[in-house]
Amino acid sequence: MIISVIIPIYNEAATCIELINRVQAISLEKEIIVVDDGSTDGTAELLSQVEGITLLSHTINQGKGAAVQTATEHINGDIVILQDGDLEYNPEDYHALVEPIKNDEIHVVFGSRWLSKKNPWSFHYIGNKLITLFSNIINQRCINDMASCYKAIPADIFRNLELKSNGFGLEAEITAKVFRKGFKVKEIPINYNRRTSSQGKKLRLKDGFVSSLACLRFRLFD
Repeated sequence: MIISVIIPIYNEAATCIELINRVQAISLEKEIIVVDDGSTDGTAELLSQVEGITLLSHTINQGKGAAVQTATEHINGDIVILQDGDLEYNPEDYHALVEPIKNDEIHVVFGSRWLSKKNPWSFHYIGNKLITLFSNIINQRCINDMASCYKAIPADIFRNLELKSNGFGLEAEITAKVFRKGFKVKEIPINYNRRTSSQGKKLRLKDGFVSSLACLRFRLFD
Protein backbone atom coordinates (compact mmCIF):
# COMPACT_ATOMS: atom_id res chain seq x y z
CA MET A 1 0.00 0.00 0.00
CA ILE A 2 1.48 3.34 -1.10
CA ILE A 3 1.02 6.53 0.90
CA SER A 4 0.73 9.81 -1.03
CA VAL A 5 2.02 12.64 1.16
CA ILE A 6 0.91 16.08 -0.04
CA ILE A 7 3.00 18.99 1.27
CA PRO A 8 1.85 22.55 0.40
CA ILE A 9 4.75 24.92 1.10
CA TYR A 10 4.83 28.70 1.19
CA ASN A 11 7.90 30.59 2.43
CA GLU A 12 9.26 27.76 4.57
CA ALA A 13 12.96 28.04 3.67
CA ALA A 14 13.93 27.56 7.32
CA THR A 15 12.12 24.23 7.73
CA CYS A 16 11.18 22.65 4.38
CA ILE A 17 14.34 20.58 3.86
CA GLU A 18 14.35 19.14 7.37
CA LEU A 19 10.63 18.40 7.08
CA ILE A 20 11.07 16.54 3.79
CA ASN A 21 14.00 14.60 5.25
CA ARG A 22 11.77 13.51 8.14
CA VAL A 23 9.04 12.40 5.74
CA GLN A 24 11.50 10.49 3.57
CA ALA A 25 12.84 8.70 6.64
CA ILE A 26 9.47 7.15 7.51
CA SER A 27 9.46 3.42 6.83
CA LEU A 28 6.35 3.34 4.67
CA GLU A 29 6.12 2.93 0.91
CA LYS A 30 5.25 6.43 -0.22
CA GLU A 31 5.34 9.20 -2.76
CA ILE A 32 5.94 12.80 -1.72
CA ILE A 33 4.15 15.53 -3.66
CA VAL A 34 5.42 19.00 -2.79
CA VAL A 35 3.67 22.12 -4.05
CA ASP A 36 5.62 25.36 -3.79
CA ASP A 37 2.82 27.92 -3.52
CA GLY A 38 4.61 30.96 -4.94
CA SER A 39 7.32 31.25 -2.27
CA THR A 40 9.54 34.34 -2.34
CA ASP A 41 12.07 33.53 0.40
CA GLY A 42 14.31 31.05 -1.42
CA THR A 43 12.13 28.02 -0.71
CA ALA A 44 11.70 27.26 -4.42
CA GLU A 45 15.45 27.15 -4.99
CA LEU A 46 15.95 24.78 -2.06
CA LEU A 47 13.16 22.47 -3.18
CA SER A 48 14.53 22.28 -6.73
CA GLN A 49 17.61 20.50 -5.35
CA VAL A 50 15.68 17.82 -3.43
CA GLU A 51 15.61 14.32 -4.93
CA GLY A 52 12.88 11.76 -4.53
CA ILE A 53 9.90 14.12 -4.61
CA THR A 54 7.36 15.28 -7.16
CA LEU A 55 7.74 19.06 -7.17
CA LEU A 56 4.92 21.26 -8.46
CA SER A 57 4.87 25.06 -8.43
CA HIS A 58 2.53 28.03 -8.43
CA THR A 59 3.90 31.27 -9.84
CA ILE A 60 1.92 33.26 -7.27
CA ASN A 61 0.64 32.41 -3.81
CA GLN A 62 -2.86 30.90 -4.09
CA GLY A 63 -3.39 29.29 -0.68
CA LYS A 64 -3.04 25.90 0.98
CA GLY A 65 -6.27 24.56 -0.50
CA ALA A 66 -5.25 25.52 -4.02
CA ALA A 67 -1.91 23.76 -3.53
CA VAL A 68 -3.68 20.60 -2.41
CA GLN A 69 -5.97 20.75 -5.44
CA THR A 70 -2.93 21.02 -7.72
CA ALA A 71 -1.36 17.99 -6.05
CA THR A 72 -4.54 15.90 -6.29
CA GLU A 73 -4.10 15.40 -10.03
CA HIS A 74 -0.73 13.73 -9.39
CA ILE A 75 -1.76 11.22 -6.70
CA ASN A 76 -0.67 7.66 -7.49
CA GLY A 77 -0.90 6.15 -4.01
CA ASP A 78 -3.64 4.40 -2.06
CA ILE A 79 -3.94 6.66 1.00
CA VAL A 80 -3.47 10.43 1.08
CA ILE A 81 -1.91 12.21 4.05
CA LEU A 82 -1.74 16.02 4.26
CA GLN A 83 1.45 17.49 5.74
CA ASP A 84 2.27 21.12 6.54
CA GLY A 85 5.67 22.44 5.48
CA ASP A 86 6.83 23.46 8.94
CA LEU A 87 7.87 21.21 11.83
CA GLU A 88 4.73 21.40 13.97
CA TYR A 89 3.55 17.90 13.00
CA ASN A 90 5.61 14.73 13.35
CA PRO A 91 5.66 12.31 10.37
CA GLU A 92 6.32 9.47 12.80
CA ASP A 93 2.54 9.58 13.34
CA TYR A 94 1.91 8.31 9.78
CA HIS A 95 1.98 4.70 10.95
CA ALA A 96 -0.84 5.27 13.45
CA LEU A 97 -2.81 7.34 10.93
CA VAL A 98 -2.90 4.72 8.20
CA GLU A 99 -3.16 1.54 10.29
CA PRO A 100 -6.97 1.67 10.88
CA ILE A 101 -7.53 2.21 7.15
CA LYS A 102 -5.16 -0.58 6.12
CA ASN A 103 -6.97 -2.92 8.50
CA ASP A 104 -10.40 -1.92 7.09
CA GLU A 105 -11.48 -0.71 10.52
CA ILE A 106 -12.54 2.76 9.39
CA HIS A 107 -12.85 4.96 6.29
CA VAL A 108 -10.97 8.12 7.35
CA VAL A 109 -8.57 8.97 10.17
CA PHE A 110 -8.11 12.46 11.66
CA GLY A 111 -5.13 13.26 13.87
CA SER A 112 -6.02 15.30 16.96
CA ARG A 113 -3.54 17.66 18.62
CA TRP A 114 -5.61 17.82 21.81
CA LEU A 115 -6.96 14.30 22.34
CA SER A 116 -5.86 12.57 25.58
CA LYS A 117 -3.62 15.45 26.57
CA LYS A 118 -3.47 18.25 29.10
CA ASN A 119 -3.36 21.36 26.95
CA PRO A 120 -2.28 24.80 28.21
CA TRP A 121 -4.86 27.48 27.62
CA SER A 122 -3.97 29.94 24.87
CA PHE A 123 -5.77 32.00 22.24
CA HIS A 124 -4.65 29.44 19.67
CA TYR A 125 -6.09 26.53 21.64
CA ILE A 126 -9.34 28.33 22.46
CA GLY A 127 -9.77 29.43 18.85
CA ASN A 128 -9.30 25.91 17.57
CA LYS A 129 -11.74 24.49 20.09
CA LEU A 130 -14.38 27.09 19.13
CA ILE A 131 -13.99 26.33 15.43
CA THR A 132 -14.25 22.62 16.17
CA LEU A 133 -17.37 23.19 18.29
CA PHE A 134 -18.97 25.17 15.46
CA SER A 135 -18.08 22.40 12.99
CA ASN A 136 -19.56 19.77 15.30
CA ILE A 137 -22.83 21.68 15.56
CA ILE A 138 -23.08 22.22 11.82
CA ASN A 139 -22.08 18.67 10.88
CA GLN A 140 -23.97 17.06 13.78
CA ARG A 141 -20.91 14.99 14.64
CA CYS A 142 -18.49 15.11 17.54
CA ILE A 143 -14.76 15.33 16.90
CA ASN A 144 -11.96 16.82 18.95
CA ASP A 145 -9.83 18.78 16.46
CA MET A 146 -11.39 19.70 13.13
CA ALA A 147 -8.58 22.08 12.10
CA SER A 148 -5.75 19.58 12.45
CA CYS A 149 -3.61 19.21 9.34
CA TYR A 150 -3.20 15.45 9.74
CA LYS A 151 -5.95 13.64 7.89
CA ALA A 152 -5.48 10.21 6.29
CA ILE A 153 -7.98 9.51 3.52
CA PRO A 154 -8.11 6.73 0.88
CA ALA A 155 -7.16 8.21 -2.47
CA ASP A 156 -10.44 7.37 -4.19
CA ILE A 157 -12.41 9.07 -1.42
CA PHE A 158 -10.04 12.04 -1.47
CA ARG A 159 -10.47 12.60 -5.20
CA ASN A 160 -14.25 12.35 -4.93
CA LEU A 161 -14.34 15.16 -2.35
CA GLU A 162 -13.71 17.54 -5.30
CA LEU A 163 -12.14 20.16 -3.06
CA LYS A 164 -12.79 23.83 -3.84
CA SER A 165 -11.35 25.84 -0.95
CA ASN A 166 -8.21 27.76 -1.84
CA GLY A 167 -7.23 28.90 1.64
CA PHE A 168 -7.65 27.82 5.25
CA GLY A 169 -11.24 26.70 4.66
CA LEU A 170 -9.71 23.44 3.41
CA GLU A 171 -9.91 21.55 6.71
CA ALA A 172 -13.54 22.57 7.27
CA GLU A 173 -14.44 21.55 3.72
CA ILE A 174 -12.82 18.13 4.07
CA THR A 175 -14.57 17.56 7.40
CA ALA A 176 -17.98 18.65 6.14
CA LYS A 177 -17.81 16.57 2.97
CA VAL A 178 -16.50 13.45 4.72
CA PHE A 179 -19.38 13.54 7.19
CA ARG A 180 -21.96 14.54 4.58
CA LYS A 181 -20.98 11.53 2.46
CA GLY A 182 -21.41 9.24 5.45
CA PHE A 183 -17.84 8.04 5.90
CA LYS A 184 -16.78 6.71 9.30
CA VAL A 185 -14.11 8.84 10.95
CA LYS A 186 -11.70 7.87 13.73
CA GLU A 187 -9.58 10.38 15.64
CA ILE A 188 -6.22 9.44 17.11
CA PRO A 189 -3.87 11.55 19.24
CA ILE A 190 -0.83 12.95 17.42
CA ASN A 191 2.30 14.84 18.37
CA TYR A 192 2.23 18.60 17.95
CA ASN A 193 4.93 21.22 18.49
CA ARG A 194 3.26 24.58 17.94
CA ARG A 195 5.40 27.41 16.65
CA THR A 196 4.78 31.10 17.36
CA SER A 197 4.06 34.01 15.03
CA SER A 198 7.69 35.10 15.33
CA GLN A 199 8.69 31.64 14.10
CA GLY A 200 6.48 31.96 11.02
CA LYS A 201 3.03 30.86 12.19
CA LYS A 202 0.62 32.07 9.49
CA LEU A 203 -2.81 31.56 11.04
CA ARG A 204 -4.76 34.74 11.81
CA LEU A 205 -8.10 35.60 13.39
CA LYS A 206 -9.74 35.98 10.00
CA ASP A 207 -8.81 32.39 9.15
CA GLY A 208 -11.24 31.32 11.86
CA PHE A 209 -14.03 33.18 10.08
CA VAL A 210 -13.00 31.58 6.78
CA SER A 211 -13.23 28.13 8.39
CA SER A 212 -16.64 28.93 9.88
CA LEU A 213 -18.02 30.03 6.51
CA ALA A 214 -16.58 26.91 4.90
CA CYS A 215 -18.35 24.77 7.50
CA LEU A 216 -21.66 26.33 6.54
CA ARG A 217 -21.06 26.31 2.80
CA PHE A 218 -19.94 22.72 2.40
CA ARG A 219 -22.38 21.25 4.88
CA LEU A 220 -25.53 23.10 3.79
CA PHE A 221 -25.13 24.66 0.35
CA ASP A 222 -22.39 23.07 -1.78
